[in-house]
Amino acid sequence: MHPPAVAVSRLLMGAGMGLFLGVGFAMQEERSSLTAINAFHGFVIVALVCFILGWQLSNGKGPLASQFSDESDETMAVRVRDDIEDVQRSEDVNNAWAELEAKVLTIELNEEE
Repeated sequence: MHPPAVAVSRLLMGAGMGLFLGVGFAMQEERSSLTAINAFHGFVIVALVCFILGWQLSNGKGPLASQFSDESDETMAVRVRDDIEDVQRSEDVNNAWAELEAKVLTIELNEEE
């Protein structure tokens, strides 16, 4: 399985290429011209934006790079395992402190009686 960044990059570049193909067919069939501003230009702009965002994401740059992970499954598994171990260690320390505090309070209560 590919990392999310690779999948989104391919999706954006594919959408951009598909839109460019549609624009090319529209120009070939003379359904639209470059002289008058219409929806045709919107498709060209969207195609450019998709293609550029996909290219930037494939290089690990751009506004979408921080939103989609580029790490492999193995790297992600190691990172998540380390995070879980850190949380477990923290919980163990907190439990040890709670037990120690309970013992101290029990001893203080026994001394008062």
